[in-house]
Amino acid sequence: MRRWGFLAIIILLLFRSLTVAQSERPSRLPIFLTNLEIVTAERIDLPAREIRQQYRMRVFTPRLQNAIREKVLEELRNRGYYFAKVDSQAVYIDSQKRNAAMTLYVHPGDPLLLHSVTISNIDSLSPEVKTGIADRLSEFSGEIYTSVLTRELFRRIINVFENHGYPLARLTTEKFDFRRGEANTWLLNLILHAIPGDSVEIAYLRFPNQKNNLTPYLQRTLRFHPGQRYEEHRISRYQQILRRQEFIRRVEKPQLARDKDRKYFLNIVFEEAPSTSFDGIIGYIPPSTANPDEQGYFTGLLNIGVRNLFGGGRKFQVFWQKQDRFSEEFRLTYREPFVLGMPFHTKVGMNRLVRDTTFIEWQYSLQVELPVNDALSAFAIVKKRSVVPDSLASRQLRLVRTEEVTTESGIRWDNRDHPRNPRRGVLLEMAFSLGNQKNKGPRYLLVEDSLPSSVTVKKLRIELNVFLPTFRDQLISNRLNLHFVDNSVRILRSPDQIWFGGATSVRGFREAQFFGKRVVWLNTEYRFLLGPQARFFLFTDNAYFTRDFPDNVEKWLTSYGLGLRFPGPLGIIQVDFGLEKGTPFREGKLHFRVINEF
Repeated sequence: MRRWGFLAIIILLLFRSLTVAQSERPSRLPIFLTNLEIVTAERIDLPAREIRQQYRMRVFTPRLQNAIREKVLEELRNRGYYFAKVDSQAVYIDSQKRNAAMTLYVHPGDPLLLHSVTISNIDSLSPEVKTGIADRLSEFSGEIYTSVLTRELFRRIINVFENHGYPLARLTTEKFDFRRGEANTWLLNLILHAIPGDSVEIAYLRFPNQKNNLTPYLQRTLRFHPGQRYEEHRISRYQQILRRQEFIRRVEKPQLARDKDRKYFLNIVFEEAPSTSFDGIIGYIPPSTANPDEQGYFTGLLNIGVRNLFGGGRKFQVFWQKQDRFSEEFRLTYREPFVLGMPFHTKVGMNRLVRDTTFIEWQYSLQVELPVNDALSAFAIVKKRSVVPDSLASRQLRLVRTEEVTTESGIRWDNRDHPRNPRRGVLLEMAFSLGNQKNKGPRYLLVEDSLPSSVTVKKLRIELNVFLPTFRDQLISNRLNLHFVDNSVRILRSPDQIWFGGATSVRGFREAQFFGKRVVWLNTEYRFLLGPQARFFLFTDNAYFTRDFPDNVEKWLTSYGLGLRFPGPLGIIQVDFGLEKGTPFREGKLHFRVINEF
């Protein structure tokens, strides 16, 4: 009997232990963190919202609690609070709803300020380098020591080395020294160790895979001299300078290398564009609604350029344009860079213009361009121009035959990041010209209009292009043109005035539809960049002009439309549709253009 009683006690104890174990077993259903609050003793710029989003609705475990605490402390250290700690935490769990709420009480402690920075191993360097480093270090004194400040401090010190011939320089942290400061702060004395590396002089530039012998021309363009000291601020611009060359399609970042003779050189890889370009436009001008019997007509443009002719960046260009039924233009130009090895370029040109069959204009020009630096250049132009009017135009429009010699000088500033499809930058060109014009006849017109034998003609032109990025792959492009003409007599005849209108000035109007002595137009585009050579844009063009011959006109022009640029099998295809404000849709102007390279 005693044996059965002992067995019953054992069974009872086993049953009780199983019941307790079952009651202590955690639920198989997970608990999720639904609410996280971070309470700090002081107001600190802490990304509490981002932290909550990162850990919200994750399974609530002890490991998650530790991860949250470490994340908060890490963010505080990144902001200079290296002595922060978690005072306590409160956790509330609702097993029925399977959610948890956690509150962290954080004491940030006192911030760590950068008191001084000392760099060892620079005694042997030049005073120029040491002065540059000292200037950079003084900019950070008294700042809260954060990870962002650390990266910026290292970047600026390395930048000093790179701009003084030490592109291989490295920095390491040697020692941290903490001490108590005033006003509840900690002060840090930071000691860094510099490894300058070799003092680098660039022996030569290497351009692999080039089709033509462009090395001498490119070295002059980059203002490179063998044996020059490595300077990062100069070399970092090489890629942008080369990208602006018409015969270069794509450029990689220059790479520093060393040959078997232990000489340092820059390896610059670029893709050379085809030497010949073809640029064509076909336009259609519809009939006016005011004259239903009038027929529409086509306009056209042909522009053939041979770039890098015989190597060395030379260029030859042939241009022809049919603006309307009665007007056309033909132009030849040739550019010779670095004449006889001297630091300037020359360009010669010939131009023939027929305007409405009323007059023919011949012009010959010689231009000299002097590059001042990577973005700025100055130029001077000498032109000889003659205008021969039709006999009917002389009688009815009072146009005289003239010969004129003009000198023009100006500057050009170009820091765009890409010449064809820029994302940012500015292009500015300003020029002033002074011409002496001689009136040659017909004699009856000189007598009847009391025209002097010679006239002084002054012109001012300004072109400003500004490219402002907005969002990713989007930007606003503004192109402002101003042209002003003045002379020493009361009447300024139409051949001497500024002709504009059409695809390259004010879209939505016919080519060279207007002329005036004071002309201003603004092209505004909102561009969506679709690729290196592709974009879609909406535009509005606004213009204002005045003239007092052959009639008094003061007029505003407005148009709007859209355009597209994209590479196709025949080249870069350009399509623009412009519509004058207030006109029916059927009178919109459509221009189709192909730029081909072969």
